[in-house]
Amino acid sequence: MTDRALQTLAVAFPSYLPRALTGDLELSLAEIAWTRAPRPARVSHLLNTVFDRISGQPVSLDRVRRLTSSAREWLLQRAALLFWTDKGWFQAQCRVCEQYFDLPLTLAAAPRKPAGETFPLVSVKTSLGLRRFEAPNGGHEEDLAFEQGDLPPERRLLALCGLAESAAADARAFSKADVTRIEAAFEAHCPDVADVVATRCPACQADIEARIDPLQFAFPRSQQLLRDVHMIASAYHWGEADILALPVARRRGYASLIRAEKGRGGGR
Repeated sequence: MTDRALQTLAVAFPSYLPRALTGDLELSLAEIAWTRAPRPARVSHLLNTVFDRISGQPVSLDRVRRLTSSAREWLLQRAALLFWTDKGWFQAQCRVCEQYFDLPLTLAAAPRKPAGETFPLVSVKTSLGLRRFEAPNGGHEEDLAFEQGDLPPERRLLALCGLAESAAADARAFSKADVTRIEAAFEAHCPDVADVVATRCPACQADIEARIDPLQFAFPRSQQLLRDVHMIASAYHWGEADILALPVARRRGYASLIRAEKGRGGGR
């Protein structure tokens, strides 16, 4: 039996170099982050848009799809910090009583678990014999989101991550104990970055897990950006392309000056 080659990249928490932050970039991110596309696809396109290099290599969709799930979440958090002020708190919603409450959290300091020695390879003794898997990556996440099948998600993932030629058949044949053993091996060997916080709702006292998803709060919205463009164009008579090409800090600076002038009753 010949195993296929690993696709998941052997990097747990990669270095990164962002692209220059302009209005054009913000508008692209707004169009990606707030669409109805499945989350794995949005993460892939967002990382491909925000970063110029990852682990010293040029960014491409293929490369961000081959990153392990934890590396993608790590980079998503790093991307969020380019746009979101990390004030040490986050607004969570209770899934029991649906009330919102403030949750102490510093995104930049989210706990991390290192990779195991054989990462991204995971070997497990199963009832079918020794089987090898690669750590789940972004491509696997996208396949799970887009493709429906008759297998439950956990077995579909094993079929995708399995390196044996028989991976698809194995995923059907594994016993429940096999599935539990493989999932435990993934947990032991794959790196991780915290994106869930265990807490208690102050309103109903329910013990809940709050998911911290930067896609839900951190990235630009097109309406705010377009308001800035409209304001600057009206005040200075610059074209949209010129305004969107400005560095983000400079555009916001101009918009702030115009708002302050209007607040004083001034005008051009």
